[in-house]
Order: sequence, then structure tokens, then C-alpha cells
Amino acid sequence: AKEVFNIEGIVLPAAVELQADEKWPIDIRIAVNGGEYLGFVRENGSFMVSGVPPGSHILESYHSDIYIPPLRVDISSRGKFRARKLSHIRPKQIIKLPYPLFLKPLKRRKYFRVREEWNIMDYVLNPMVLLMVVPLLLMLILPRLISDPETKREIENIQIPRIPSGVPDFSDMLTSFLAGKRQGELQQKASPKNAKAKR
Repeated sequence: AKEVFNIEGIVLPAAVELQADEKWPIDIRIAVNGGEYLGFVRENGSFMVSGVPPGSHILESYHSDIYIPPLRVDISSRGKFRARKLSHIRPKQIIKLPYPLFLKPLKRRKYFRVREEWNIMDYVLNPMVLLMVVPLLLMLILPRLISDPETKREIENIQIPRIPSGVPDFSDMLTSFLAGKRQGELQQKASPKNAKAKR
């Protein structure tokens, strides 16, 4: 028969800011390898998962309100235990932990998003506001920053290019087009009445 071992440890008391009640450890469920082996925490915080074979195992702690980070426990065939932090980002990184295990409550679980509040910076950093305000500020500030009188004169003499007088205005073209169309419609409506009157 294959020899099996017990994984033992203790859940450390929760910090005051976690707002946990006195008997919160008894609600923790200890699971090895996603529920292959289970253990429960006693009132004093100690726990034991029995019947675990040699090998590399992931130990997770489940609680509805408080998050406890998972650990990796390696058990040799001779019964030697080695605990280390579980890192999915750096799996080869080894940070050894003491054995028997000490499970530290890290933070409260968040099930809801924090409601966004009104912030004036949202309006200030709006792209449309920046497009309007930044050029205006540059126009006001640049002349004061430039001390050279010749450069100042050049900036003042810069003229905005105007549309040549020979080119027709688009708004006038549109107005005359719509007005001409309307007159044509009125004439068409009036022509059948005139024909009836002649009869």
C-alpha cells in the first residue's frame, strides 16, 4: 500500500481592518489539488488534511469574505515536507515557507465594483476640452514669454489666409439651390390649377 501523509498548519488571526468575527476560521474550507483532499479548520485556527500521497500539491483556502493566498506543498516519499509560495506568473521562483503551514488572511473579497464618483479631472482631461483650451492658452501665454521684439512683431503680423473673393461661398450656393428648387415646386403646383381654370 502507498504511504500517505497529513498536511498540518494553522490559520493566523485576522487583522482588525479585515473586520472578521471571532469564529471566522471555522468557515474556512481547506482544499488540496482543487478539492481532491479536504480539511476543515478548528476554532483555535489549526487544521489537518489527511490521506495525501507524496508529490507536489496546491493547498487553497476558501472563505466567503476573506482571501488567503494559496501555497504549494511538496511531500517527499520519505515524508519530508517543503512549503513555498505559489506564483503563476513566476512558477520557477522559489520562496520557502515554514512548515507546519501558517495561513495568513490577506484581504477582504470584493464582489462589487466601487461606484465611480464625479471628478473634475475627467472634464479637464477630456480630449475636446484639451483641443479648445490648449491652443487658447498658447495664444495668450506665448506673446508674454517671447522677449525678443522682432519675434513679437512677426507673430502679430501673421494673418489668417482668407478665401479669395472670386470663389463662391458654400453656404450661399446651398441657399440659392434650395430656394430655386422650392420656387420650381411652387410653379408645378400652381400650373394644374391654371389649366383647370382655362377649361
